[in-house]
Amino acid sequence: MITTLPSQPSQQSTVEALWTLIQGQTKAVRKALIDRILSEQAQLKKQEEAQQTMVKESLTRAFDELHAGKVNHDARQLFKD
Repeated sequence: MITTLPSQPSQQSTVEALWTLIQGQTKAVRKALIDRILSEQAQLKKQEEAQQTMVKESLTRAFDELHAGKVNHDARQLFKD
């Protein structure tokens, strides 16, 4: 007796499905999508740079206070109950 398995529908990844949809759009729509993606990436980069600057300034201030002797407590005690 020969048995066959039912055929499984081919599954596309989300990226492939989106790419297929994008390819079907007009040139103006594709350009608008590219512009929007690039704009979003630039905004994320600005946010990341702002966070890095904030951390750098915070650490610089903390080390300046430490070296100036303004910090008199034992840091090991900060997280004890």
